[in-house]
Amino acid sequence: MATSTPPATEPAAPDRRQRARLAALAVGVVALLAVAGVWFGAHQRAQAQGREDLEEALAALAPVATELQQMTDSSREALASTEGRLLDPAVGTTMATAIEDAEALDTSAPTEGSPAEQAAAVDRTREAAQDRLATLHDASVALFTDSYHFDLQQEADALAAATAGLDGAVATGEQALAAGTGDADARSALRSALDAAAAARATQVDAEDIDSVIGATTAVRDARTAVEAATGALAG
Repeated sequence: MATSTPPATEPAAPDRRQRARLAALAVGVVALLAVAGVWFGAHQRAQAQGREDLEEALAALAPVATELQQMTDSSREALASTEGRLLDPAVGTTMATAIEDAEALDTSAPTEGSPAEQAAAVDRTREAAQDRLATLHDASVALFTDSYHFDLQQEADALAAATAGLDGAVATGEQALAAGTGDADARSALRSALDAAAAARATQVDAEDIDSVIGATTAVRDARTAVEAATGALAG
């Protein structure tokens, strides 16, 4: 007996909708994976660039940090060496403040944040270090200038005192000559000493050059010593 084949049936509508949803979901997943891949790649590149920027920033900071440390140390020594030798004490206070600010700056590598954020932080630190270097430089110039003028004033006072002493010795020597005592050689020696004293007294001095002032003081003192010795020889 022959058998009959049942007729083919169309898929139910709900099955078609299910397959459509699955296909759409698959497309969405693929799209999300693609987007995630793009984001991940961009993130990796950004991280790599950030690390490169950080290395460059640290390399740029290193010599500035070293220079700042060296200048801080030398500034501290300079401040100590000028203690009690300043015309304006405020200059020393300014230097002390500049040293404190330099010492307070942390130039170590940051440990928090992304590489890009750390690189930016390092750049800010380098700029801050450069600012403190400039401040220390200006404070150092002011310190040494003020200290120089303090020393110059001290030497000027010493020259004035030495000159006054010479004038007194010269007056005594002139009186000794005027008295007409002593032998000719002694009188001649005193006259020569008085002439040398007058030359020393008349020597031009650069009042802003401490070496010039010190040299003049030495010459005046030597001249006084010579006049006093010649005056004593004439009297003896």
